[in-house]
Amino acid sequence: MAYSNIPIGTPNPGCFVILVDQSWSMNEEWKSGTKAEAAALIVSRIIYELGLACDTAEGVKDRCRVCLIGYGERVHSVADGMISDLHTSPAEVKKVKRLISDGAGGVVEIEADMPIWLQPQANNGTPMHTAFEHAAEIVQQWCVEWPNNFPPIVFNITDGEATDPLLTADVAKKVMNFHTTDGNVLVFNVHIANSGNEVIFPHDKSQFAQDPFADFLFGISSDLPDALREEARNHGFSPQPNARCFGHNVTEVGLTKVLEFGTLGTGALVPVNEEGD
Repeated sequence: MAYSNIPIGTPNPGCFVILVDQSWSMNEEWKSGTKAEAAALIVSRIIYELGLACDTAEGVKDRCRVCLIGYGERVHSVADGMISDLHTSPAEVKKVKRLISDGAGGVVEIEADMPIWLQPQANNGTPMHTAFEHAAEIVQQWCVEWPNNFPPIVFNITDGEATDPLLTADVAKKVMNFHTTDGNVLVFNVHIANSGNEVIFPHDKSQFAQDPFADFLFGISSDLPDALREEARNHGFSPQPNARCFGHNVTEVGLTKVLEFGTLGTGALVPVNEEGD
């Protein structure tokens, strides 16, 4: 299939489903806080940037739907709606530190308001299969309602093994089999970690040999479409033919780049004078 119906826009909106591991192990420290805290902030920042990318003089255009699902002690829908609705209804707004240009070639750290949609949680096991079941319901409905659009993209952010790997694999492959006329649903799996060799968009298993967990996530990740490979290079990646939508031992910077590529890189960031927008 072509995966050619990009850039996505108001006449042909996209659908992004973000699954976030909220199991006990997400209490572990990452670069800037716990994994749960950092992942929540990165995901919220991506939603915020999507809203800005869709903002025009006439208001936020509904170029995409965003569904956010947490899984740990329970599997729950954190946020779900077209981007105009989400952009105006965060759970809270809090001060965060960010780096900006100082105008002289350097950067300075400032505090800025950041809308927050995802609160950090870290409890219990990793019911990844149930999260994918929720995703399956969403993408199946979307493919029926928008049969000719660019297919939905599902991101799974996790730091550990699924409670039920076999069932998770079955459901994830079911998700990947849903499709529009433009292509099958794309599943990105991003394994976050403090150490190890960061590998993003591997084309075979040799880059993480003898790692059963990486092998498992590689197996339930979509092939990176040829149509998106050049865009991936524009985002600083170096995907080879047969690359998978998978990241292993990913850092905070790597997670941010993958989410930016998978959302903004597929065309949500389109010119404000887009015809028909």
